Amino acid sequence: MRKVDSKRLSLQLTRQSYSLTPKRGAGIWLGLIAAVCAIAALGAAGFALKRSHEDVRKFDALCAPPASEQTLRDQLAHAQLALEQEAASRASLEQRVKDSSAEIQRLKTDLAFLTKQHKPD
Repeated sequence: MRKVDSKRLSLQLTRQSYSLTPKRGAGIWLGLIAAVCAIAALGAAGFALKRSHEDVRKFDALCAPPASEQTLRDQLAHAQLALEQEAASRASLEQRVKDSSAEIQRLKTDLAFLTKQHKPD
């Protein structure tokens, strides 16, 4: 090679080693990963908070103080009255069924008698 050519700028550029450099720095990738982790942590914390509120409501319902004695007595009196009404209506219906059965039996007997009377021999 000639001496003149070795000093040319184009020849000097070709003798250097080149490597690919990232367009975005490593700091951007680390920041992006940190942001994703922070969003995931916030989501998990929100879910845990919602779940704990639901559990607290359940425990409050279980640990609620018992109803007052007067309220229980009122509920018992109401239930007894409803039971007495049901028993009375049941007895009334049973009596009507019994009376209807007797009437049906009497009508069947009359029908059988009248059928025998009406038959031509």
